[in-house]
Amino acid sequence: MKLNPGLRAVIGLIVLVAFGLAAKLPWEKPTETWSAEDVAAILNNSPWSIRAVAVMHDPRDDRDEDQPVAPPDTGNDTGKIGAPKTHWDGEIGRNRMGSLATIPVTVRWESALPVRLAEKASITPLNSYVISLVGIVPANRYNAVGKAETSSSSDGSVDPKNPEEVLEAFMAYSRIVQKGVRDIEPEDAKLDPSTGTVRIFFPRSRVIDPEQKEILFVTHFGNLNVRVKFRVSTMKYHGAIEL
Repeated sequence: MKLNPGLRAVIGLIVLVAFGLAAKLPWEKPTETWSAEDVAAILNNSPWSIRAVAVMHDPRDDRDEDQPVAPPDTGNDTGKIGAPKTHWDGEIGRNRMGSLATIPVTVRWESALPVRLAEKASITPLNSYVISLVGIVPANRYNAVGKAETSSSSDGSVDPKNPEEVLEAFMAYSRIVQKGVRDIEPEDAKLDPSTGTVRIFFPRSRVIDPEQKEILFVTHFGNLNVRVKFRVSTMKYHGAIEL
């Protein structure tokens, strides 16, 4: 069937628009056109969501037991993620080669608008920068509600499912690091026990300079250290830096 020139032009325009949308990065597309794959990419592999590794600290490297362990540089090379592949039960272990194990984690800047849109969360501006970690704390390991250990039980033990100490540790060891200025320290930390997701809240009163080339998030959990670089210039949504 021969198409008239006007219809051919309309079809060609539709094809060009469709191709243009497909060629764009998910967060550059109109929100209403996001597919399930686009949402997954924003939440798992985007400038705001980085696949990294939690590296188990080697006690042989200790120089001063009273000082927190500085997280090693893992970088953002997703191709190097992968040891071990089996389900982690939260205990210390080594891989088959005898070296200290690494645990895959996702570090996500949850306060950024595109992430909140992808999560279908409230888009009201937040008073905090929120960074979450998925994979470092085992799901269903802790209670939903924590309580301060003001007194010990009769046998001197504490509740192993109480998340309070875990959250206090994340508060103590988590930092947002910028070049040339004081580190930003957390103001709160929360745990979703059903998924093991940890959310760490940093005050927006400590402004992050959009001219910074990159900012660093560091934390550790037990013997596991996490160090992730976010490249500020790539964290743009509709032309504006989103944190």
